Amino acid sequence: MAFAPVAGVFENDKIGSGRVITQQEAYEILADAEKQALVHMTWNVRNGHFFICNCCGCCCGVLRSINEKGIPAGQVVNSYYYAEIDPDLCSSCGTCADERCQVGAIDEGDGAYVVVKDKCIGCGLCLSTCPEEAISFKRKDESEIEAPPSDEANWFDERGRIRGRDFDQFK
Repeated sequence: MAFAPVAGVFENDKIGSGRVITQQEAYEILADAEKQALVHMTWNVRNGHFFICNCCGCCCGVLRSINEKGIPAGQVVNSYYYAEIDPDLCSSCGTCADERCQVGAIDEGDGAYVVVKDKCIGCGLCLSTCPEEAISFKRKDESEIEAPPSDEANWFDERGRIRGRDFDQFK
């Protein structure tokens, strides 16, 4: 789903694909995506958001980097929250791990499921469907929180710096 700061950009097929939808249709698309256990994602920046992807762990490059490359979730998705399961409330039904979590962040424990904090992206898919309401969000410690880059250009610069690359020649 794309958004634009330019009035009318999606009308009359100016960009070649897509269609204009109402606010109500947007809400319905997002609700349906959540029912299907898709993660709502956008740029990891403070300004300049122009899309929402609805992602699964098998097709999305961002989520696959966690699943297939073993990259810690915090280096891929900058969430201020993680899920936590109350073992006293968990009935071990497995819905959270088997049907909802797109990054394999929930393991079967002794008598209750447990969230692997370093793999959790804080998407809330497990929380929204737990029949026992045993899952809650916890805010990460301030020392674990890093403010996202201001915009897309700064995000690319930061990714390059982390990877030991200088992208100045492309500016």
